[in-house]
Amino acid sequence: MKRLWISISVAAVGLTLLGAGASAATAPTTSRATHTQDLGQRLDQSIGAARAQGGHPAGARLDNFRLVGHSGLDGFGDYGDLYAYGDYAYVGSRCSASHQGGDGVQVVDISNPARPRVVSTLPNPAFTRAEDVTVHQVRTPSFAGVLAVVGIQACFGSGHESEVVPGLRLFDVTHPAHPVLLGHWDLPQATIGCHEIDAVQRADGRVLAVCARNLVDHINSGGKTAIHIIDVTNPATPQLITSWSLNLDPNTGVGCLPNQFAHSARFEDGGNSLYVSYWDAGTVHLDVTNPAAPAVISQTKIIPPSEDGDNHSMTLAGGGRWLVINTEDFSPSDCPGHSEFGAWGSVYIYDNTDPSHPAFLGTFSTDDSRSTRTDGDYTDHNTEVFGGDQLFSSWYSDGIVWWTLNDQGVTHQLGQFVPPATSTSPPEVWGVFIDTTHHLILASDITSGLWIIKPEGLRGF
Repeated sequence: MKRLWISISVAAVGLTLLGAGASAATAPTTSRATHTQDLGQRLDQSIGAARAQGGHPAGARLDNFRLVGHSGLDGFGDYGDLYAYGDYAYVGSRCSASHQGGDGVQVVDISNPARPRVVSTLPNPAFTRAEDVTVHQVRTPSFAGVLAVVGIQACFGSGHESEVVPGLRLFDVTHPAHPVLLGHWDLPQATIGCHEIDAVQRADGRVLAVCARNLVDHINSGGKTAIHIIDVTNPATPQLITSWSLNLDPNTGVGCLPNQFAHSARFEDGGNSLYVSYWDAGTVHLDVTNPAAPAVISQTKIIPPSEDGDNHSMTLAGGGRWLVINTEDFSPSDCPGHSEFGAWGSVYIYDNTDPSHPAFLGTFSTDDSRSTRTDGDYTDHNTEVFGGDQLFSSWYSDGIVWWTLNDQGVTHQLGQFVPPATSTSPPEVWGVFIDTTHHLILASDITSGLWIIKPEGLRGF
């Protein structure tokens, strides 16, 4: 979520000499073609020249990372989360005042990571965004191949919210350059849709997807609309299994964004557990062994020690020993002058040895996220794990942060990659993915596209 209630205007994007976190100059609005040329050609040319000279693009920060490749994608300039499978990365798209959605999921061939190239698009309707995607190899009686599940939401402020049909779209990407739409699961018109999604094939063969609804839908339903679990075993005919909610008033939270809503959901334990990041209400661990009857195992509230409690997303680390909770706290920019709301977001770590009673261990943050500077956005977004204790977090204007922790909850930063600012925006890294096929880290920046980097000295990578 990037300020759910605000659309980000995106104008022409070009490489600047600004350092990470520096204020960006205002650029005039230009055509899509000029925008694409500025981003896709000028930036990549700069990267190529810098690589040839053994350096890196002006304004980028490379601390224990090596830059491998970059793609400005199609120049749309408002990108979302990402996923990778095999030789292909999948980057979602959002919508802004100047680009009202419909840009789809970009499918990028990364078989040569130094020269990534867009080979196809998973389409979504006009006036919708397709910002979250997951891709898995599945085998069922109805479908055998690589399945991409995409979350669809209406664009805010488009004037067409009542016309579009949000929900899920399911694609056969067995041949990524030639994707095929297999089916769709629809939510009612005039709703916003699936903000974050996930999917898994369980040991029993069932393929499940989950849709976490947008904050606006929570508010409009009085807190009754939270998540849906959908059977996509036959992706041509997805079937709703159940809907679940804590049934809380979404407007009774705390802090700068005082809401309680199911922001995201993630399957764990082979699809027998589902973790719902329920913003101020905490991270809820559900037993979904029987997906028709989710049962609460635990509810981890980070208030206190967090003054805002913005549970954005989670992951497990250390083979499940640690519960890692990402907050997404924009207090310094959204509530300026209110010191009681504190600084930017941090990562909260819990001992998950007893999943029914996670115990607080500590936090991880960057120097910038502990500050109240407002020349960028310095809150964490997502975290992924390699080797149990090597964590890579997408951190908006702090880029990608590599850190580690031990059994006592002691954390240590090992590296950081910050892409260059553009002429319209500081770095805004949203997505992170650990590509174990090519031993690389993938990052999606809202404005500048896909970045491919390699951590230096990571054992086994």
